[in-house]
Amino acid sequence: MSSSESSWGKRRSLFALPVHDAGTTTTKGAGKAKRGSHRRAPSLLLTDLHPSDLARAADEIHSAPPSSTPPTLPRPPLSVRNSTRRTASTDLKLSWRSSTDDLARDVVGEPLTTSSSTVSMSSADGKTPARTVLLHGDVQTSAGMFRKKKEYLVLTETHIIRLKSQARAAEMFKMVSLSPSGRPSLSKHISTASQPDLQTISDSSGDKEGRVPLRHVVAVYRLDDGKPHSALEICYLDEDAAQPSALLLGFSNADERDVWLKTIRNAANDARLREENYISSYNIENAARIVERAHDYDPTNCAIFKVVQRHSATKTSRTSSEELLKIGSTVCFLAVGVHKIHLIQIVKPTSRGSSPSLSQFTPQTSHGILTLTAARVSDTDDTFELTFRQPLQPARFLYLASSASLEIAARIHFAENFLRPECAHRLFKFSVPAGIEHLLPAPVASDEEHCCLDRTLSAYCIAYGVNPTNVRYTINYTCEDAPRFELLPPADAKRPDYGPIALLAIMRALRYNESFGSISFAGVDLDSLNGLHDNHGQELVCSRTKRGTPIRLTIQELSHASLLVQEIRALAVTSKKLRRMDFSGCISATDAAATEALDDEGGKTKDIGCGIVEALVPLCKHQTTNVDWICLNGIQLSDTDLDYLVGAAVDKSCHFRAIELNRCGLDDRSMGLILDALRAQDNTIEAVEIAGNTARLDPITFDSQLSMFGFVRKLDLSYISRTSGSEPLLTAETLLIWRLQVLRLSGTALNPATIDAVATYLAHPQSKTLHELYLDNAYLSGRDVATILHSLTQDPENPRDLHLDISQNYLARGLEAVTKAIADGFTPSQLSMRSIEYREETLFRRMLAALTSNKTIRYLDMSQTALQGDAGEETCRALHRFLADNNTLVELDLSGEDSRLSTFMFGSGINEALTGLKHNKSIQTLRVEKQKLGLQGASTLAEVLKENAILRELHCGSNEIPLHGLTDLVNSLIENTTLIYLPTMDDGREAALKSAEATMKGLPDLETAAGQSAKASSPARPAPANNAIGVRRGLNSVRRTAARAASAYTPSFPALPSSSGRSTPAPDSTAKNASAFSITLPPTPNKTRRSSQTPVAASPLFTVQDIQITHRLLTEQWDRQCYRLQKYLERNWNILHGIIPEKLEIEDEKFERPESVGSIAKVLEQVKRETTPRIERELYFDPASVGAELAPIGPFASLATGENDGINPEQLQPESVDSMSGSGTGTGTPHSASILAGHESEEKMQRLELDDDVDDAEEPTTPTQPTFNLD
Repeated sequence: MSSSESSWGKRRSLFALPVHDAGTTTTKGAGKAKRGSHRRAPSLLLTDLHPSDLARAADEIHSAPPSSTPPTLPRPPLSVRNSTRRTASTDLKLSWRSSTDDLARDVVGEPLTTSSSTVSMSSADGKTPARTVLLHGDVQTSAGMFRKKKEYLVLTETHIIRLKSQARAAEMFKMVSLSPSGRPSLSKHISTASQPDLQTISDSSGDKEGRVPLRHVVAVYRLDDGKPHSALEICYLDEDAAQPSALLLGFSNADERDVWLKTIRNAANDARLREENYISSYNIENAARIVERAHDYDPTNCAIFKVVQRHSATKTSRTSSEELLKIGSTVCFLAVGVHKIHLIQIVKPTSRGSSPSLSQFTPQTSHGILTLTAARVSDTDDTFELTFRQPLQPARFLYLASSASLEIAARIHFAENFLRPECAHRLFKFSVPAGIEHLLPAPVASDEEHCCLDRTLSAYCIAYGVNPTNVRYTINYTCEDAPRFELLPPADAKRPDYGPIALLAIMRALRYNESFGSISFAGVDLDSLNGLHDNHGQELVCSRTKRGTPIRLTIQELSHASLLVQEIRALAVTSKKLRRMDFSGCISATDAAATEALDDEGGKTKDIGCGIVEALVPLCKHQTTNVDWICLNGIQLSDTDLDYLVGAAVDKSCHFRAIELNRCGLDDRSMGLILDALRAQDNTIEAVEIAGNTARLDPITFDSQLSMFGFVRKLDLSYISRTSGSEPLLTAETLLIWRLQVLRLSGTALNPATIDAVATYLAHPQSKTLHELYLDNAYLSGRDVATILHSLTQDPENPRDLHLDISQNYLARGLEAVTKAIADGFTPSQLSMRSIEYREETLFRRMLAALTSNKTIRYLDMSQTALQGDAGEETCRALHRFLADNNTLVELDLSGEDSRLSTFMFGSGINEALTGLKHNKSIQTLRVEKQKLGLQGASTLAEVLKENAILRELHCGSNEIPLHGLTDLVNSLIENTTLIYLPTMDDGREAALKSAEATMKGLPDLETAAGQSAKASSPARPAPANNAIGVRRGLNSVRRTAARAASAYTPSFPALPSSSGRSTPAPDSTAKNASAFSITLPPTPNKTRRSSQTPVAASPLFTVQDIQITHRLLTEQWDRQCYRLQKYLERNWNILHGIIPEKLEIEDEKFERPESVGSIAKVLEQVKRETTPRIERELYFDPASVGAELAPIGPFASLATGENDGINPEQLQPESVDSMSGSGTGTGTPHSASILAGHESEEKMQRLELDDDVDDAEEPTTPTQPTFNLD
């Protein structure tokens, strides 16, 4: 058995580790086998003068350990050893148990507390060095710069012992004897020392008796600075004292150093593996807390190790041992979490005695596991290096050392493989000894959905410092080349675009993921990556496919490209399943200066293009990717892009299925070049999409160019220009070549010849494959549409399954022809008629009559229908009949339009028309948005839902429906068990919050104006000296005036009732035109300058806290109804799918009527009751503190003196919002204050009570006063 095998036989596997109980006793002799290669000859190791002792020592070394030690078992095979070895790490399990046995029972790997082996000689730490001596020799200890003394170093199986002389060593250890005269010592030039800025290792150092337990050793490694001498550093940690220390050994030659290094490493590793609790429970709990604070803690996926953080090893001119001491290190803990690697400092609860302590380092740091670019483990000592690099940043190096370096490397490899399971090969350099391969676990199986996309994406975001919750995406399973990954805009509305780091995290998470057939970045801005270069490293530049095939591009082409080009290439070549990539609108049109960059020669500029064409087209040309459908819609292509595109299109090996070039700014020349180049792809092109370009097409040339393609399925010629002439844009013969599925001619002027060609094509059986035909905004008349309809359907009894869009056409011209075709059933199953203008309502009624008779249309879109005004009664009755009598429609769209440019609505008459849905037996989806239905429309729909058992989805958002209307709709679902979709009226919620805030902010102006009006109508007169009651009543009068304005006046909308009950709309025009969520207040006169003699400033009636309380109360009421809505819809969905629903429990009464829902006025009234106390409260509750200098004037003086000039006290009705006021009658006399002072004033004034209701404990209050209740 070789020495290396013997060493590895004592290591424990990190990943095939059984859970050890703390009470289990391990074999003391495990790992004590002596390795011949780890030791020198007996003559060198032992210095006994007696030959018998030498022979006995040699036998002990080469044959067996002392009799007290169990015999060493033969080394098991690797498979067995991997399943039984114990690792040096500790898996963190944050269970917070008080018993160390329980803690140890939860740990997989290192134990939690320390324990000792059997000893016979006590020491400071309760341990006794073992009798077996592994190595010994003379040393020279430096106690200072000028003090040196000779000591003797003895290495046993458990300790490193420093003695004053060899004689003392011989007394303690029989194997150490005095050397004969003239015999050389083992190590003549060994010296020990510590950090110069701390106390040196001597008789008074941290190892009190000169003994360093090997179980405390963290790492042993060499210190080389290029000079003849060599150094060896031993770092150890006393966890009980929280004291890290170091022992520095200097050698005159490398051979002696290597002997000591190898022997100490093996002995320390054996002692570590024998230790049951290698890391204390206190340090484990501390590390767990730190990792959990970083949101990186998982009890089943976290491990901790002891490490030494070294400084970078640089070559210097140091020659003496004193200079070597300046190479400082730090003992700390390394925790491998789920997504990060954490370096955690040692916690020192108390300051213990002096010791060669290591210097304090920076606070604990963390690095993302997926930012790891290199890991190197030394095969000669305990050192290892980790290299991390964030995108666009230089690399950061960690120089570490640990006796568990191999286990740490294996754990990091496992964590990286867990986070990136689809990666075919390592994306970081992994330079480790050959033996570590046996510790590496098997690849992790991708058992999660979409090949662990969420796991990998979260790991990249956390490693790059990006918030994972801000990334939004969806998976589309119903499209071509499904499933389709679609990246959505960020969740943060304040930042509508992703930054370059976030985009890199997303794209790199998608690498090697073969679960998607298409990837879409449509609408996501990628400009931040275009032209951006990472000059700090090229570790993640993709140079081969997932299966190892090299990319046929040079290293310069790969590494000198921008990050956008590199990432798109990586996505395309690392997924064999990926067929389509959509970049529509990803690169915005910028000026020339922004899209050009300096070339390599400098001084000149070159066009960098959009980057997408440069990335994908060469890969298709070299057949390195399966992507053959590229969407470049909305990207202004430059000359560089056109060169790449044309150069690849002429190559038949590209096998393009489609290159979508809608709105790419192509002119006549570029359009001709691309169409001519694509002739080489005549057998593979499936779609031609060139809509919205500036090129003017010649019909004859264009028809001949398109006729070359024989397998076109999709043709988009929307919004294109053509040369003048009577010839058709495309002939019927060309259209009949293809088996078209989608034909788009939107926004393109169709002359009669083109209409005839399309009609001829539709009448031919070859057109049966067509499913979508878009002729919207094509300047068609009613007769032209009738021609198309008759060509589509030959038999009205068998309608064609096709979607026809004839929106924004002039149907009024020749309306009789198109209405007759619709009434006779010459229509497809789906028809869109958006934004059709009817100059007379009679024309619209004709269309409604034709649609009522139609029996073929199942989907109808009549949104944004434009009438000259609100629909009249007769038109509404026609719409009512259409909704009640048509029993063929399944989906209907009657939405309006309410924007600054156009407003199309049916008016208030639609509320009555919607009642026809009570009798409808077919419509399952109804869209009636942006029609300003309001409360009345919501009530109408609620009545419909109570009787209609067919409707499945009701889209009625953006209709200014208040909380009362939503409550009505939710209450209707108590009886309705078929509806599965109803919006939450978010627009009504937002409008209610804005209205409440505007109303509360507007009341102070009203309060000030009322006070100034009373002051102007009442002459000022002096007040008595002691007149605080008058001040109080004066303030109450102003408060009651504002309260009356907020509650007594009739709201402009029935959803906002007054305090007496539900109100009705005001008949005047002002109320009619007011906002649905505003409270009508009386006209406020112009503000006047407040007199400087006014005792108390007119402060706002509501504070910021009051507004926040109002928002919270309104939000709670909306949330309550939304919660009820969610429960009812969930119940109906279960019923629809045959799932027996559980009993729906509602906390309040069964029928929650709208009256039980607080309106804005009621909410304001509640807030006024508990309004935030201000300076006026002192006048209310402490009248005696008001002196004569605060005598009121104006309206306050009139109330104080009993005279009500200009204000009728009877009109100032006491409101509940002003419950702190007095009687409010103003009948006092000039002696009112003295009369009240002579009687029991507590019976006339308000009594203040503390509110101890725990239900109101969450109500915001001022920092100094609790909530008030006034009675």
